[in-house]
Amino acid sequence: MILTKLVPYNKIRRQLNKKDKIGIVSCNSCARMCGTGGEKELKILGNKLKKDGYNVVDMDLIGAPCMMNQLKKEELHGDTTIVLACESAVYNLKKIFPNKKIISGLITLGLAALDKKNKPKLIKKFN
Repeated sequence: MILTKLVPYNKIRRQLNKKDKIGIVSCNSCARMCGTGGEKELKILGNKLKKDGYNVVDMDLIGAPCMMNQLKKEELHGDTTIVLACESAVYNLKKIFPNKKIISGLITLGLAALDKKNKPKLIKKFN
């Protein structure tokens, strides 16, 4: 699995404009296991942005957006998408939607394995 950590909320906000129509895509696989994605983090980020006056128009939970065949969306609602997934998912979304603003909401740290308590443990850091 891929280990990720959240980009600080203020850093994400600095990349947004109040006029943006914002979508959020969240990984329900590795990022969920890391506590940085999944439905919980999708809702937390969406609610924070709405509370701060941003126009969130779409929130999608995708099994593994790093896998091109799981990105079956024909369009992204909105003009800006925040991705709560690894760099592979960000790459895929930029490839499929080259005219959209794609913002990474996570930092990809490296490869991880689950320990006996089902907590991700970094086993190989990416450079």
